[in-house]
Amino acid sequence: MACLALLAALSLSNLALAQTIDDGVAVTPETVAPAVDTVDPDAASSGVDYFPFESSQLTPDVISNLTDYNLTSVELFDFSDTDAGAEKRAARVCKTYPGDKAWPSTPIWDLFNILLGGALIKGVPAAAPCYTDWPEYNAATCASITAQWETPRFQLSKPLGIQYYAFEGVSCLPPTLTRTGATCTLGGMPSYVVNVTNVAQIQLAVNFARNLNLRLIVKNKGHDFKAKSTGAGALSIWTSALQGIQYLGSTYTHPASGYKGPAFKIGAGVQALPLYQAASDLGLHIVAGNTRTVGIGGGYIAGGGHSPLSSQYGLGADQVLSMEVVLPSGRFISVDENNYPDLFFALRGGGGSTWGIVTSLVIRAYAKKPVSTLSYSFGINSDVSADTFWEGVYAVFAKFPEYADKGMYSYWSLSCFSDCAFAMAPQWANDMTSAQLKTLSAPLFAELASLGITVTDATYTGFDGVLSAIEGTWSAESEQTGVWNFNTGSRLFPRSNWDGGAKFSAQNSAIRTSAEAAGLMLGYNIKAANNPSVNQTNAVNPAWRQTLVHALLGVTWSQEATAADIAAANKKLVDMMQPWRDVSPGAGAYLNEADINEPNWQQAYYGSNYNYLYQLKQKYDPWGMMWAPTAVGSEDWYVTGQIAYYPTQNGKLCPQ
Repeated sequence: MACLALLAALSLSNLALAQTIDDGVAVTPETVAPAVDTVDPDAASSGVDYFPFESSQLTPDVISNLTDYNLTSVELFDFSDTDAGAEKRAARVCKTYPGDKAWPSTPIWDLFNILLGGALIKGVPAAAPCYTDWPEYNAATCASITAQWETPRFQLSKPLGIQYYAFEGVSCLPPTLTRTGATCTLGGMPSYVVNVTNVAQIQLAVNFARNLNLRLIVKNKGHDFKAKSTGAGALSIWTSALQGIQYLGSTYTHPASGYKGPAFKIGAGVQALPLYQAASDLGLHIVAGNTRTVGIGGGYIAGGGHSPLSSQYGLGADQVLSMEVVLPSGRFISVDENNYPDLFFALRGGGGSTWGIVTSLVIRAYAKKPVSTLSYSFGINSDVSADTFWEGVYAVFAKFPEYADKGMYSYWSLSCFSDCAFAMAPQWANDMTSAQLKTLSAPLFAELASLGITVTDATYTGFDGVLSAIEGTWSAESEQTGVWNFNTGSRLFPRSNWDGGAKFSAQNSAIRTSAEAAGLMLGYNIKAANNPSVNQTNAVNPAWRQTLVHALLGVTWSQEATAADIAAANKKLVDMMQPWRDVSPGAGAYLNEADINEPNWQQAYYGSNYNYLYQLKQKYDPWGMMWAPTAVGSEDWYVTGQIAYYPTQNGKLCPQ
């Protein structure tokens, strides 16, 4: 039943009454069991057995059973279909918000929690113990929270914890980490969180939100620059606990794709580091990011997912063989080349919080190979002028086609807060020894020397594989979270710019201008390699297939910055990025690391795929159930109370 029809059928007075079953028996955890059925593990259409948490499902039989017991308000938890949703698309209204007459009463939330098996958490900001007007106030607890605030472990452990708070609205941070005199409100954080541990709980939450027209958000690890897993007045589905790493074997044959070889089935909540560890123990590599705590099955793969192995094997999204997914209708399905092939296309690179809630994935793996890294730096000094320095930088850039084609991944930065300096930190060479990398790098260092640039700190390090290289290159302490003082934009520079002539010169000039203006930029020399062993027909931005550099530019602001100050900085970033757009027409930006204010974001993030993806969004989510800024179809909605260039999630979500 569509949400508007349901709300018309259920009077508010009925919703406010205590919930009952047969003969007026009150609904309690003792009288009503969680709404879950156990499905055979081999029932998956994908041909890959369900994890135990996926065998626990909400089925039509469960709904029928609750109906037979005359459970009050059972309609709130029933499934819908896209045809019913399509009929209501034109009648979309603002999502129900706390304080609205249609907001669920406490007995309804209690009923929901009982059917969930006690998985519902009321939204409380993680820093609430630091504020005397919150009942959680405790000075000692606040001190502990403040000390841990910027660590991934802390943010990942909290129902409302996220990586970056700027675009949530900076509603509640520890007092020493936010503006002087700041208060604590729930702000752009969800009103309730479902800490899901099985598929049935996801289905219940989806159905409940759809039938009551609630805003629904999804959070895996909260690892997002733009706070996409937040939303005022929302019901949040927290998938972090969906764990499981299953090695399917070295001779595994995937039923739908026909792929034969090593593969893993992983839960959506699995982080990069334990998956790297599991693969390494088996003499394997997997394509994942260089940040240990990213959830592989969340926004990483949904947005494309670049990796130190991308120049060899392609992007993270390319590695997916199949997925298990809860749709906005509440149905639980298998998605692969044969089952819902259009969704299989969209879920791999078409953005997170858009198509459904992924519970598990099957991804392919590769034989473990050695890795070597090289770090070095050079800068402007008494012997190296600014122009000479930049000639050296351009000499490095000129090598990027060769390096990417050899399967390498180079992470570099330009710092121009005073005299400019370049740092390669590091260049990552897959399937190379340190001696081979040194030989490969010798021509570049000779060219730098001919310019009068002497590199004295070149450091070569060899590793037995990706895991040891990750652990030996980026420390756990280098992962900072819980901050709010910056914003980044990005651009994918195409191989066609390396023409040895006008395009290359124009690109170099644009990078120099922006780096000097911003003070700092980061870059990756990387390509999304062609890989015939996997299905690369997916929603990844087509610009990735032509890319040699993914570059990021940023702006910062002080801890005392007002909303107007942040908006001004963000406007400056849009303007500083324009030279990059000008020298890469028709290219784009990496969805997961791009500016929320990117002009013409549909083209920049999704390229020529956008119109098709928009059609799929209407097909599978005609209710507008799943929404996030810059997601496909997000232009159909807006958050109230925002100012230009500083959109936060602190407001009601309404249709345009």
